[in-house]
Amino acid sequence: MRRSSPAAAGPVTGPRTAAEPLPTLLADGLLTERLALAVPEGTRTVVAEYEIQPGHSLPWHYHEGRVVAVVTAGVLTRTLADGSECVTPAGGCIVEPVGPRGVHMAENREPEPLRICALFFLPQGSPLSTRAEPPAGPAGRH
Repeated sequence: MRRSSPAAAGPVTGPRTAAEPLPTLLADGLLTERLALAVPEGTRTVVAEYEIQPGHSLPWHYHEGRVVAVVTAGVLTRTLADGSECVTPAGGCIVEPVGPRGVHMAENREPEPLRICALFFLPQGSPLSTRAEPPAGPAGRH
């Protein structure tokens, strides 16, 4: 089963000149939860693309700042610290929890590659993610 990003109406509307540059659309998704974003001046802002092959995963980790990501291909399955699973198909948008209490992992359980475009708002000097031990209990048994 192949899934792709939702069709965009186009990156620009209205009249434009032939010389006007057009943006490259990297991701197009819909938020399924409220996003409150207070970002202090000097925040590190990063855009990154991940590709996770079938049967592979990102290990247990957390982020020291807010991360908003769009699944651009495939299906993302995240396991959260409380053991719950969140499944997000292509076109879906996620908001990652912040800090060590928001530890989670990401898996590709589908037969096609999973692609995610992520926008990070991080404190200066912090990594994109910090590896963590699996939480005790049901969530850590994967």
